[in-house]
Amino acid sequence: MPEWVGPRIRFKCALCGECCRLYWVPITHMDLLRIAERTGLKPRDFAAPIPKAAVGEWGMPAFLLSDGREHYLVLKKRLDGFCIFIELRSGRFVCSIYDARPLNCRFYPFVYIPGDVVRLELVEGAERFCPGIGRGPVRDLSAEAEAAVEREREMESYREVVERWNKLVASAEVDGDFDKFLEFALAAARASKL
Repeated sequence: MPEWVGPRIRFKCALCGECCRLYWVPITHMDLLRIAERTGLKPRDFAAPIPKAAVGEWGMPAFLLSDGREHYLVLKKRLDGFCIFIELRSGRFVCSIYDARPLNCRFYPFVYIPGDVVRLELVEGAERFCPGIGRGPVRDLSAEAEAAVEREREMESYREVVERWNKLVASAEVDGDFDKFLEFALAAARASKL
């Protein structure tokens, strides 16, 4: 288990779905693979590009497309703003891919700051809209710390995948089509899983 520090906070998810509506969820090639294997869906069915210039710096690798702009890979949203994997069941919002959800989702409402010791902090503003904060027992953040460390390993691998892709697009060896990027990323994820 990684060494971590974090806030002593009471938190129990209230299944309100606000976090799944308010935020775009950035994903990696490994998230693509996990979700595709879990659902049987093609990545195009659940993943979308969002231009980096439209949303700012996220600290994620951004891939080039034929429009000449950098993009982040995110989960699609429905017209009501919710993640496409959120379902309303008995008045509660439930993640239909909970066991394969992206690593970013696994440590929400906390964010982490990588380093020798994983530092977890409450997402800025979360206490204003998240009714789960202040409920339940004081949260042991060891599971979130493990997810943060796993995400960091995946992020390093994803950076390499995106760098290879961007070089191919810049040299015109590939045309920068989004579907081709998804195939490229999924193939890299399968290869790294072997």
